[in-house]
Amino acid sequence: MQFLRLNAFQLKIIAMVFMVFDHVHQFIPDMPMWLNYFGRLVSPIFFYFVVEGFFYTRNRMRYAGRLFGWAAVMFGGSQWLAWCFPQSTPIHNNIFLSLALSVVMMMGLEWAKWDRKGLLLGVPLAVVAAAVAFLYSEASLYGVVMTFVFYFCRNRKGLMAALYVGVCFVLTIGLGMDFTYEALFLFDAQWMMIFAIIPILMYNGGRGPNTKFTKYMFYTFYPVHIWILFIVGYFVKLNGL
Repeated sequence: MQFLRLNAFQLKIIAMVFMVFDHVHQFIPDMPMWLNYFGRLVSPIFFYFVVEGFFYTRNRMRYAGRLFGWAAVMFGGSQWLAWCFPQSTPIHNNIFLSLALSVVMMMGLEWAKWDRKGLLLGVPLAVVAAAVAFLYSEASLYGVVMTFVFYFCRNRKGLMAALYVGVCFVLTIGLGMDFTYEALFLFDAQWMMIFAIIPILMYNGGRGPNTKFTKYMFYTFYPVHIWILFIVGYFVKLNGL
């Protein structure tokens, strides 16, 4: 069953393909709703790997700084496009900010393990980062919860899977959601993020190809493909295609 085990690079490629499907639905008019289904798996996969990266990186401050830097690039580029294409729907996507705040949350949790001083500094840092992520980042509460689940259950995959599925069910279906076909498949497919646990559990612990290209591939691909789809969608709407 080795073919069912995937390294980090392979899983990130799958997530990137699913991300394109999701953003085609978001930015191109009249695209079928089923494209959005794939996108619900993407964010959990990248939150899982930001937790993995947090424990493997040699410099956590630099790791957070890199994510905040790309969040600034994403914000600046999106604002520039909104200025270039007036009357367009602004781009609100910026998963970099959510991931950066996730790293800050984990830094606070790690500091809290040191001693009393670390506890006094770390817990407030984690709480503030979680609050900012909840209120101002794209992933919002989902990102906060996924960070905590993957962080605390990192070495206990069975517990992680059970807790992840349970939390996702409560957040997306259990809180009074309408169980009709239209509600589940046509209006809000967020509940499908539950299925992200399947590719996550297929992770074999390997990194795969480890070059500068593979390291920065996602950082570059994420904003570029969104900006391209935004421009394409703008002209599709402009010409009524």
